[in-house]
Amino acid sequence: MYPFHPLTVHLPIGLLVGNIILTALYLRRGDRGYEVAAFHCLWLGWLGTLLAIAAGTLDAGRQLLAAANPRGDALGWINAHALVGVLILVVYWQAWQQRRRNPGVLDDTQARRGYLVRLGLGLALVALDGWLGGHLVYSLRLGVGG
Repeated sequence: MYPFHPLTVHLPIGLLVGNIILTALYLRRGDRGYEVAAFHCLWLGWLGTLLAIAAGTLDAGRQLLAAANPRGDALGWINAHALVGVLILVVYWQAWQQRRRNPGVLDDTQARRGYLVRLGLGLALVALDGWLGGHLVYSLRLGVGG
């Protein structure tokens, strides 16, 4: 069976990176269109991340429980990758809710700081999780046929 997780990770990564870029453009130029687009990238990226985690859980279970070649050696790395993925969901959920409840969060200097910290932390977690996923594929050869 083909692994679906690799097919589901790229769009949420692009949307969440796009969110930070569009937020920065809004802060620099003040055009509300950037901020609205950033918000849409945020919630769509969150939903895509949820889908990627579900696909990753199914793929990991299939890899770990494979009768022909069980991969218990990768369990710690898979768990770290999954944990960071869940942290991404939590951090971006908080940012999404903060923005949803206060659409002018970026215009309020006090509230903006916490929001931007969440976006920055989320982006760092996305980078870390991407590295962990790359390690699973390129170093441990998990999910690679042959």
